[in-house]
Amino acid sequence: MALSEQRADARKNRERLLTVAARMVQTGNLAPSFNELAALAGVGVGTVYRHFPDQRALLLALLEGPLAELEAIMASCAGEPDAAKALSLMVHGIVDLELRHAALGQQLVSQDVELQTSPRFVALNENAEALLARARKARVVRASVTGSDLRRLLCGIELAARSGPEPERSARRYVDILLAGLRPSK
Repeated sequence: MALSEQRADARKNRERLLTVAARMVQTGNLAPSFNELAALAGVGVGTVYRHFPDQRALLLALLEGPLAELEAIMASCAGEPDAAKALSLMVHGIVDLELRHAALGQQLVSQDVELQTSPRFVALNENAEALLARARKARVVRASVTGSDLRRLLCGIELAARSGPEPERSARRYVDILLAGLRPSK
């Protein structure tokens, strides 16, 4: 049944479950138990399973919003004519998004073949690779830097930033350090 065809109470339950699950993930519980999720959301565990048959379905639902935001970031960066600025906007945008949505960073470096080969992830990776190729050509980054390198470095920045007292400020600083370090030697 399409989400638009669900009863109002079912939609409300789904939104409540997603809100609670997102909060759980944001506090470090990347795989919330359905029993705990149900209890915190004030619904029965059967309600959780009706909306999300398994952890994967819950994770994919949690990623919907962040992936839409990531697609908007990538589109904005693709339209930026300056390769250095486009790369900076992309990297800062991704790290900011990862800080706001903890599940995203983990999935960007995931070894989950089904997720990584989904049309949405393939398109995002192709867009990121195109921006990185532009940056290489403009000598903004070393020729040896790969998309895989960048994804893992950004995940590392997210992790490092979360471990300190001012994650957003730290992340901006770490991204600036990373961008300087990616530049080719003169």
